[in-house]
Amino acid sequence: MPSIAELVAIKERVEAEYLARPGVNGIDVGYKVVGGVQTDEVAIRVHVEKKKASVPKAQAVPASIDGAVTDVLERTYELQVVRTPLTVSAQADTTHYATLQGGISIGPSRVIGGFVYSGTLGAVVTDNVSGQKAAVTNFHVACVDSGWNVGDRQVQPSRGDTGTVPGDEFGAILRAVLSSHIDGAVLSIDAGRTTAGTIVDIGTVNGTKPATLGMAVRKRGRTTGLTHGSVDGLSLTVNVDYGDGLGVHTLTDQVSIATDTAQNPLFSDHGDSGSVIVDSTGAVVALLFAGSGTNTVGNPIASVLSELNIAIPKGKSIIKDIKDGHKDFIKDKDKELRKDFIKDKELKKEVIKDKEFKKELIIDGKRLKDIKDVFKSPDIPFDPGDPGEGPGFGGGFGGGFSDRLAELEGRLGSLESFISPELRPDLTSSAFSAEDELSTDEIAALRAEAERQVADAAAAKSELDNLLG
Repeated sequence: MPSIAELVAIKERVEAEYLARPGVNGIDVGYKVVGGVQTDEVAIRVHVEKKKASVPKAQAVPASIDGAVTDVLERTYELQVVRTPLTVSAQADTTHYATLQGGISIGPSRVIGGFVYSGTLGAVVTDNVSGQKAAVTNFHVACVDSGWNVGDRQVQPSRGDTGTVPGDEFGAILRAVLSSHIDGAVLSIDAGRTTAGTIVDIGTVNGTKPATLGMAVRKRGRTTGLTHGSVDGLSLTVNVDYGDGLGVHTLTDQVSIATDTAQNPLFSDHGDSGSVIVDSTGAVVALLFAGSGTNTVGNPIASVLSELNIAIPKGKSIIKDIKDGHKDFIKDKDKELRKDFIKDKELKKEVIKDKEFKKELIIDGKRLKDIKDVFKSPDIPFDPGDPGEGPGFGGGFGGGFSDRLAELEGRLGSLESFISPELRPDLTSSAFSAEDELSTDEIAALRAEAERQVADAAAAKSELDNLLG
């Protein structure tokens, strides 16, 4: 059986021929479906608008192509944006979010032919051009048609979901791309607007990774909310009609998602365009833009990042935050911490001097305790209340010196840590609330992450020990 890479190579050689045939709208490499049930066999799949009982021999898909098994799927792909008259009331997530994050309703402020459009904010990202926070969604959500311009304002929630202009506007189009690989747009975020690197109902965005066949995935969209599915096809080439002014576009190397019908009837629907698709760890694998019934299509995330010139940061662990300087603590307490640290270093030097002083008090091999015992013996008169003029020693060994030793011991104890208890992070509870029970795979992933964090913590401690001398 050919490998996936070999199947992709065969598909790429013949895709132009098959896409030119009547009724064909896509071709990919994915799991073969028999009797409506997905199998484990990987095939070259030809997607058609409608299966027919009989077709001319020249248009029929053979049982195999260059030794690769084939399959024919009935699918018609549509953009998953909602177009509603301005006067129609919303029927989805209409929440006005104080914090911009992934999985929430957005849309353009402009009205197009009497209609307003609704889609989903995929995630908060970093604009590599400015270094500022930005938002990613689809071209057809933010721009809609060929009449768009850089600077077109965007609103959250969309105007179709009770958003108002200009009161709910949050940013504007920075860049937008409709190419052979992506349908994407990056939006500015107005100064003062709060953001989070999270997705509603999912949690922290955890970087990116390539999609693989069989990968379990999730998304949170404006219309269907949190849904579950799996990657059932790779290297999908698909024709999608973008309507008047834009026409049919062919996108290649796309990711196909099948719905996990045991958990939800659909993976996506109209209004979910712009959502990011993530794996079980929260890593983004694709940007959702189209669908066909229970199947969904997404742009591969590597192409999205490259063509939009954006980055999706990886969430940090609490231990890594501490190693990196605990950014929130440094922001508010940096000067105070530095002062305390300098004081502790000076204290350490003073303690070293005190130790040297104690060494100098050893006379004829006798330790300080032996000398004190001699002075306290009844053979030698000694006044414990003497303010420091004992025989032969300036400074004496009365209560004043004992107090000093006690003070030194206390000060040595204070060197155990230069971060006071109230400033240490609470590691006894989760960073999230209302979490579902973890799966075996998720527990394994967390265990691997914990082992990595332990290594990070050990390295951080070593650095700290070196700093303290």
